[in-house]
Amino acid sequence: MEELIRNIEKVARDTQFSGVVSIFRDGSTVFSKAFGYRDVKNRLPNTTDTRFGIASGTKLFTALGVGVLIDRGLLSLDTTVKEIDEEYEGFIDERATILHLLTHTSGIYDYYDEEIEQDFDNPSLKIPWCELHTPSDYYPLFKGKAMKFAPGERYSYSNGGYVFLGILIEKLTGRLYSDFIREHVLQPASMQNSGFFSFDDLPENTANGYLEDRRTTNIHRLPPRGGGDGGMYTTTHDLRRLWDSLFSGRIVSRALTATYLKTHYRRDNTRGYGCGIYKRLDDSMFWIVGSDAGVGFESRYIVPERLTVNILSNITDGEDDMRDVLLNYL
Repeated sequence: MEELIRNIEKVARDTQFSGVVSIFRDGSTVFSKAFGYRDVKNRLPNTTDTRFGIASGTKLFTALGVGVLIDRGLLSLDTTVKEIDEEYEGFIDERATILHLLTHTSGIYDYYDEEIEQDFDNPSLKIPWCELHTPSDYYPLFKGKAMKFAPGERYSYSNGGYVFLGILIEKLTGRLYSDFIREHVLQPASMQNSGFFSFDDLPENTANGYLEDRRTTNIHRLPPRGGGDGGMYTTTHDLRRLWDSLFSGRIVSRALTATYLKTHYRRDNTRGYGCGIYKRLDDSMFWIVGSDAGVGFESRYIVPERLTVNILSNITDGEDDMRDVLLNYL
């Protein structure tokens, strides 16, 4: 572990890493250190309590929100889109199920298709970013579009699928997605410093996100508030609490948690995908990741060693070099 820590600090110096790297064993801190600035121009440093955006790491929280509805009996993994509302057509096959959406196999139209879009620092949509405050605001982007493929035909990572899950949460609960996730996922997990904060009302000690030039912030490249596919903020300590709460069954039932952590899609000989979460096929490691304009994020839980390993960066792809260091050890 001492050699790993030396390598972490060396890479942080060599790459001018900005963010936090932490290693926890159960509830104890093995290593946790902040680097760089949460506000570059005002030279305000990151701390180990700083909130960072996690981009697509948010998808697990959406999946857990859906899991709450499943535990309540409002949905099942086999519920089809047609059973929820026959209005949902064209952009998704009416036979697509909740499980298809959770596992990126629904074939839904993707408003931000990463199989096509590659310029993550300059994304664009037909609706201005500033008008997208909650998942239901995205619905006009889906109407009149064609689905990509039939449900279950293949895997295709889908931001649109997780935005649509956020839309379904709002439809079935009558609540804003962000409020529902805060009350029914973050609070049970004791993630008190996490949430969906608006760019124009960020709480104290929240990191600005910076593009690769490390000067330009991401406020004109993303929605003002996160939704079903990304945009939540959290801290390294809250992420430790997430993994503990997930495996303890404090967010959704143990039975549903076990289903979520199963391999639903096999990516290669060692890695797979569950519901909103990546995994090793032998169940020895689970992880969530996120990359966006001004965000580089990864959080892993290594089961045999009971280790939580977090990388939170407020630079586009800022986690890349640090991930390589940690994976060489793990």
